[in-house]
Amino acid sequence: MDEQLTAKLKEWAGTYNVKSFIPDDPVQFPHRFTEKRDIEISAFITSWISYGRRELILRKADWLHSRMGGSPYEWVLSGRYRELVSDVPAGKRDTFYRFYTHSDLCALCDRLKEIYGRYDSLEDASAASPYPNPVLKLQDLFSGINGIPVMGGTSACKRLAMFLRWMIRTDGIVDFGIWQTAFHPRQLIIPLDTHVHQISLELGLTQQRTATLKTALEITGALSHIFPDDPCLGDFALFGYDINKGK
Repeated sequence: MDEQLTAKLKEWAGTYNVKSFIPDDPVQFPHRFTEKRDIEISAFITSWISYGRRELILRKADWLHSRMGGSPYEWVLSGRYRELVSDVPAGKRDTFYRFYTHSDLCALCDRLKEIYGRYDSLEDASAASPYPNPVLKLQDLFSGINGIPVMGGTSACKRLAMFLRWMIRTDGIVDFGIWQTAFHPRQLIIPLDTHVHQISLELGLTQQRTATLKTALEITGALSHIFPDDPCLGDFALFGYDINKGK
């Protein structure tokens, strides 16, 4: 990558890693809260449903947060999420969002309730997992939950990587940086979907032709040469490249 493009990526990272990015992104939902456990739960569930068209993700997340009320943590611990299953009319298909059912959501919330029954925070639970990096730790904690990629698979784990970016990046602008005890931004992996993969191929950040975990790691490694110690700042740079290419 030439010096001019590297300089532009650094510029775009600064341009788009700003507070004005938040209102149009799923990260807006955990930004409604200030207590760590509320932020963790809102962020994890929001990232879990972050499939498909952005406007549909935002609409479903907004609907769900209206049910959570003022504290996602209390909503989970009280078991009120089970009301969503009981609200499904008899004989109607149990569809929550895309291929998720309300029962899938309940299974996820059951797991969260179990985790918070044992640990003070999701960060503490993740740190206690024996696996070597944050993505594997989450796959371990939430194994068996629909929508959580299986360990040892080829999934790029985009939604888990996005959640971890929100929790671990430390500048506190868009991302929260509330997981600072056991994790460092160097451990993050770029949230990789098909679109980011295509941009990364254009820029020569990867030669891999499919969007797998191996590809995400390769792109992250390339970005670490531009953003030492904070490779996922490059997520904003790639967003900026996509917005500005051809101008």
